[in-house]
Amino acid sequence: MYQGKELAIAYLNNSNELHTKQESELAGYQVRISYKAKDSNITSGMGVPITEQLIVTADHVVRDLEVGQGVNVQMGDLGRLSKPVTAKLIMRSPEKDLAYIKLSKHTLPSKAVPIWCDKQQLGDKVTMMKLTGAAKVSTASGTLSGITDRPRMTDSFNIKAAQNGAEPNSMLDEPVNFVLLHRNMQGGFSGGAMFNTNKNCVTGISSMVASFNDLAQPQRYESVKEALNRKYWSQNSKVLAFGIPTKTVLQYAKGL
Repeated sequence: MYQGKELAIAYLNNSNELHTKQESELAGYQVRISYKAKDSNITSGMGVPITEQLIVTADHVVRDLEVGQGVNVQMGDLGRLSKPVTAKLIMRSPEKDLAYIKLSKHTLPSKAVPIWCDKQQLGDKVTMMKLTGAAKVSTASGTLSGITDRPRMTDSFNIKAAQNGAEPNSMLDEPVNFVLLHRNMQGGFSGGAMFNTNKNCVTGISSMVASFNDLAQPQRYESVKEALNRKYWSQNSKVLAFGIPTKTVLQYAKGL
């Protein structure tokens, strides 16, 4: 049962194909967020509706914006995206890598709002997804299997992450989900859902990708190291994907 300090280690396969009806439905539970950054390039990431108007994403997705500024929101679907509607950034929490945006003139259909997990079982399947501007879909899936707090990262990783708007070692030492990938995961998943397909609910928000060697205290994760050292993993990327758990997401959404 999910107790707050949940470490989700998911043994994942990445694919551009959706294999189940539940994975197909996941596209409709997420939105694509985009805006023009300071360098005039378009920055984008994923977001997940909490209500018909309130959406959560990873803070580093909106790193170039201040509270009160606008973003474009597009509903996800297989093979297409909706026309963009405007929303405002209403809260940022860099220390948790969480941000919240709110639609002002539009509302999302109720079917676009997923159920957020309050209970789940280790061994449940987790699926992650990203949508591109061309409406292409990439997914990854795996299994919940552990517990931990947010790990500390090496200085070199922290410096590199800071260039992308997030400093993991400056974040609060609070629970995070993470998944162990079979293959390297490209960018664009940040802010999207870690979806529990057994319970049909969202277990967390995608935040960061790192390798096992990027952990500053790898000795704390001997079970992960053991799995990575097996021959089964030798041809894979040995990459970890971290996420903010549902409990934290909903706690900071109260009153928004």
